[in-house]
Amino acid sequence: MKRFLCLVVVFSLALPCAAGKATSAQGNSLSFRKHIVIDRNGFGYEAFRLLVPKGWHFRGGVSWDHNRFPPEASTAFTITSPDGDSVFEQFRHLNLFWSQDRNLQYSYAQGGAEIMQPMGATEFINSFYIPRFRANASGLKVVQTQNIPDLAQQTRDMAQFQLNIFGQISPFQFQYELRADAGRCKLEYSERGKKFVEDVTVAVTYMISYTPTMYGTITGVTWIPITTSFKAPATGINETIKIFKIIMDSRKDNPVWGENVLKLSAMITRDQLRHQQAIFNRMQQLSRTQSEIGDMIMDSYQKRNQAYDRIFDNYSQAIRGVDSYTDPINNWKVELPTGYDNAWTNGSDYVISEDPGFNPNIGSTQDWQRMTRQR
Repeated sequence: MKRFLCLVVVFSLALPCAAGKATSAQGNSLSFRKHIVIDRNGFGYEAFRLLVPKGWHFRGGVSWDHNRFPPEASTAFTITSPDGDSVFEQFRHLNLFWSQDRNLQYSYAQGGAEIMQPMGATEFINSFYIPRFRANASGLKVVQTQNIPDLAQQTRDMAQFQLNIFGQISPFQFQYELRADAGRCKLEYSERGKKFVEDVTVAVTYMISYTPTMYGTITGVTWIPITTSFKAPATGINETIKIFKIIMDSRKDNPVWGENVLKLSAMITRDQLRHQQAIFNRMQQLSRTQSEIGDMIMDSYQKRNQAYDRIFDNYSQAIRGVDSYTDPINNWKVELPTGYDNAWTNGSDYVISEDPGFNPNIGSTQDWQRMTRQR
C-alpha cells in the first residue's frame, strides 16, 4: 500500500481602502507588479507567476515535505492589502484518507494523512473550512452556495492526466477510479468590528482504490481538497473583486515544473529512493531533460483557470469577460477583465486604466510601453 501513499503529490498541483493603494493618481487606474515564484528548495526554477497589486504583500510559495515518501511539493500563498483587510489566499492542499479497514487507517495516519470520511465540496466548506479557519468569526452566515460542475470536470480531467504521466513511469498495482467535486460558498461575518464578505472555492479529487487481499477487496479513498478564497470588507467587495479577478486570471503555471514534480514522484516510488542525495540527483536529471508534454499541462492549467472564473459571475456583469494583452517587453500574455482598454507595462510593473487618455509616461522617468489587446 505504500505505492498508493505516494500519489498525493500528483494533485498538489488548486476594497475601497485597499483598492486605493493600487490606484494611480492619473485617472481610474490599477497598478500591478509581476511576481515570479521560484521553487528554491526543489528544482530551483520558476513554478508559477502572477500579478500582485502594487503595495500589497505576497507571502508563501512552494514548499517541500521531505518527511513524506516520496517528498511532496505544494503551493500555498496569501496576497494581502496594505491595511490587512483584503486577502487573496490559496491554501495548502490537504491529504485526507478514509477506509473501513482499521489497519489501513492506521497505516495512512502513520504516513501523515488525516483520517476523515469523504465530503462534497460545499459540505467540506461548511463542516471543515469554517470551523478550522473561521472559528473566531462573529455572526458568520453562509449567504450563497453554488456547485461548479465544469470545475469539477476539469479537476477530474487534470487528475487523470497527471496519473497517466505517473503510471507511465511507475505502473499502478491496483484498480482505481477518479471522481471530483467543486463548489463555492459566499460567507458574511464580522472580525475586529468590521463586516467582511468572503468567497471560498474548493475543488476536491477523490481517488478510490480497490486492493485485492486474501480476505477480499479493500476499498480506500484518498481525497484532496484544494481551497482558494478571497475576502474584503463588505462595503468595498464589488470594487475589490476586480483586483481579485486580475490576480487569479494572471496566474501562469510553469508546465515544466508541474511535469517534473510528477515524474520525480513516480521515479522515487518506482525505485524506492529514500536517500536525499539520490533524490537530489534525480531532480538534477529531470531538470536537464527536454519537456515533452509541457504544452498539454499548460492547456489543462488554462482550462482550470477558465473554470475558476465562474465564481466571479455572481458579482458584476462588467468583469465576466476577459481580454488578452501582449506584454511587448517580456512576450508574456496577460489576461485582464474587459473594460480596461488602456494597458501599459515597463517590463516588471503593469498599469491598466478605463481612461482612454491615461499615459503613465507623463511625469515618470520610466519607459512605459502600451500593451496591445489581442483581437
